[in-house]
Amino acid sequence: MPPTRSLRSRILVPAAVLAAGALIAAPIVVHASKDSPVATANAADSTVTALPSVGRVETCVLDASSGCTVLHGFGQKPVAITATASGPATLSIDPRRTTDASYRLRALRYDGDRYRAGTKLTYTVHYDFTPAPGQPTTPTPTATTTPTKPPTSSTPTPTQTTTTTTTPTKPPTTTTPPTTTTPPTTTPTSTGSPSQSCTNPSFVTTSTNNQGDGRTFGAYYVHNNMWNNENGTYTLSACNYNNWYVDVTQPLPGDKGVQAYPNVHKDYNDVALSKIQSAKFAASTPANCPACIYNVAFDAWIGDDLNNELMIWTDNKGQVPAGRKIGTVTFSGFTYDVWHESGYTAYVSQVTQKSGTMPLASFFNDMITRGWAPKATTWQVDFGVEVVSTGNTKQRFNFTDFSIQEN
Repeated sequence: MPPTRSLRSRILVPAAVLAAGALIAAPIVVHASKDSPVATANAADSTVTALPSVGRVETCVLDASSGCTVLHGFGQKPVAITATASGPATLSIDPRRTTDASYRLRALRYDGDRYRAGTKLTYTVHYDFTPAPGQPTTPTPTATTTPTKPPTSSTPTPTQTTTTTTTPTKPPTTTTPPTTTTPPTTTPTSTGSPSQSCTNPSFVTTSTNNQGDGRTFGAYYVHNNMWNNENGTYTLSACNYNNWYVDVTQPLPGDKGVQAYPNVHKDYNDVALSKIQSAKFAASTPANCPACIYNVAFDAWIGDDLNNELMIWTDNKGQVPAGRKIGTVTFSGFTYDVWHESGYTAYVSQVTQKSGTMPLASFFNDMITRGWAPKATTWQVDFGVEVVSTGNTKQRFNFTDFSIQEN
């Protein structure tokens, strides 16, 4: 999230790749024009009905719309398709154009612009064919408060390179000013992490460069997301979606930007924000790492594609969000600094929160009130750590609770 967003273009599509037991095919070159699909499957794909998921490498030549239509060759519609580029690209797959024969992939550059027609793109694609189980009963939503009135003075542009390069949505022509609230008389300083630990992981993956693996656990996906990594090593070990850790050795990168976002997330099919109420969370960070730069954060994509990003930072070491600080809000006893620019909003907790229940509905409602969510839907909600550097030392980040409560 920096003065220019071109150095932080996280590939946070539902980017699952090469899950355990996946079927891997050699790279296949495909040439596609708009609405003129080409096949990418081979004979081995006929075994897909016996597999819960399939992963493989594919290559396509992008058309004038910066996309391509691909015939997957499985003969049945996947429950989900997710993709990660092997180079500098942001990928998305339109679920409305996914059938039992094909899917439509779209690619954008790190700066949010389209690619030129004829650009060849290599990526890994992951197909899920097993439906996720239903959500547990949702508890009563956490009560919310209205945000405080933003200050009239502006905040200088931050110098820390930590932003995305996704194409921002058009800013609203008018913004509804939030009403003023009285903050609580006491402010919590922090919350403790549960003692749960992952001692016998069922999934372990080591990722470098711009590719990272993941695994589905029920309705959730744990992903070693290497969206911008060039010189770090990330080993993710997972016992479950709510019990995993990642060991990171990351030198300070030349661009001083976010290199990776190991996370757990749930994918949605354009669900209304009003359906999602809160999320339990817990994370612990290195106890002694003076050279570490990172933030632990929720991340949600509002509306369509990658045009409107919402982040909630619960733990921050050396990071500054994009845009400018426009005020504060207080939800459930915690006060957050609000940073905003067109297409990106970050709520940064003024104190470290190691665990608790995050009132997601409060943040969604605040964005809607301010006019920052023209389309009040989401297709993905994540929780993980954005890593810039560990000073080239091996450091561990633990995630020992996560679940989304819906109504």
